[in-house]
Formats: sequence, C-alpha cells, structure tokens
Amino acid sequence: MTAQTINRGTLAALFVATVWGLSFVAASVVLTTLSPILLATLRFIIASILFSPILIKSLIKRNTPTRGDLRDMAWLGVLSISIYFWLQYTGVQYAGPGISALIVVGFIPILTGMMSSIILKEPFDKRRLMGIVLGFTGVALITVPNMVIGSVNTRFLLGVACLLGNTVSFSIYSTISRRILKKYSEPAIVTSYVTVFGTLALIPLSLTSDWSTIWALTRNQWIAVLFLASICSGLAYFLWNYALSRIDSVQAAVWLYLEPVVAFIGLFILYGSIPSSLTIMGGVLVLVGAAFTSKRGK
Repeated sequence: MTAQTINRGTLAALFVATVWGLSFVAASVVLTTLSPILLATLRFIIASILFSPILIKSLIKRNTPTRGDLRDMAWLGVLSISIYFWLQYTGVQYAGPGISALIVVGFIPILTGMMSSIILKEPFDKRRLMGIVLGFTGVALITVPNMVIGSVNTRFLLGVACLLGNTVSFSIYSTISRRILKKYSEPAIVTSYVTVFGTLALIPLSLTSDWSTIWALTRNQWIAVLFLASICSGLAYFLWNYALSRIDSVQAAVWLYLEPVVAFIGLFILYGSIPSSLTIMGGVLVLVGAAFTSKRGK
C-alpha cells in the first residue's frame, strides 16, 4: 500500500467526519417536524434511490455479489443503518444530546481498535493508544460543559445502554466490512447494497410514525433532508467504505473525533453560538489525537 493510497484514504475519512459533523446540525433543523425514526427512513429511502443506478449497472453487467456476500451485506446494512440510527436516536431522546455525542464519538474509535486487533489482527501500538486517549479527552472537553445534568434513573440508564449498543454496532460494521471491501474493487457496489438492505429494515420501524408530517416540511427542511440523504448517507458512506478499503479501521475511525468540532462550527454559523475556550482546547486535542493515530510508526 503506497503513501499516496494511504493519504487518499485519510482524506476520505476526514471528509466523512466533516459531513457527519454537519449532519447533526441538519438533523436538528428537520427534527422539529419529523420523528427521529421517520427522518432516518426518509433519509435512506432517498439515498437508496440515488444508489439505484449502481445496483442496476451491477445487475446488467452480472457483477452481483455472491449469495454469501449478499447475506453479509444485509447484516451490515442492519448494523450500520437500521440498528445504528434506532439506538442512537433512542439514546439521544433518553440520555440527552451531550452525553450521546460523548459516548458515540468517544467510544467508536476505541471499540473499533479493540475489535480490529482481535478480529483482523491489526496492530494497536502505543502511538495509536495515545491518539485515542487524546481524542477522547478532546471530545470530553467539548461535550461535558454542554451537558444538561439530570438525575440518574432507569430511563437515563436505558439511553446510555442504547448508545453503548450504538457504538458496538458501528464498530462491528467498520471492522467486519473490511473483509467484504477487499473483495470488490468498487466500494460503491458494497455501499449501495448495504444502504438498500438497511433501508428495507428501517421501513417497518417507521410505520409507528405519522408519515403525513412529511408534507409539513419547509423548503429549508427539505434541503436539509436532501443533504442528509445525498451527501451524508450517499457520498459519505461511499467515501467511508473507500477509506476502509485504503487504510485500516482504527486510522479511519479516529477521524470521527472531528464530528463534534464540525458540529459546533455549524451551530455557530447557523445560530451564532460561540464555542467556549474548553471547546477550542478540545478541538485542538481532537486534531492532535487524530494525527497521532493516523501516523504510522517507522
């Protein structure tokens, strides 16, 4: 694997972290009208439509995955889309957005590193451990001052449990998906099938929501939905799989620490919210931690 290939993978992971950071802001605009599960379903239905030409092309060229790979892609879709968003939004509802961001962004790289070391036998040296610790500390500095402290009760503990399950599902996806990605030269094919399978699993969950609320969306909310579907769920998932096919899962996952930084910048632009000094310090630690983890030892 050449240095140029690694750099491209790192740039892809960096772009994904930036886009997914902005997705928190875009989602907050839409969630004033739609329920979380309905927003997730609408987002991925549109994304699946956008990916349909890739699926049709693979069928015409008979470049379809094997039955075994299709089964694995279906499970990956359920893990990375259906279960992931259901657990995350439930956690946000029960535990609050601050604690949710800390657990999700902070624990995903840690769990991904542990799982990739155990399952894929990827190296997990002191440099990477230091990067993860710095990144987690940065996320804590950003998130903790913005938490709304409440009493610890059963509802809160359920939210935390959902968020931990959320990080586990994405960590398993990031680790296991590399096996499939290595079989295919075009990550878009894998991304397309995973997106469709995940969407099919989301639809039954959304039947408990009021679909008529979609017609109440404003123009700006539709723009946010299209951004979530085309960029966050479409292009970003493709680039995330591209990153995983070019760099190992720990290097890719650690860049997710940038999500809170980008989210706060987006909130400042949209609402004029000024980040605190702790937020700025945390952002610096996030960048340093990501650099530590992505840099290979000599």
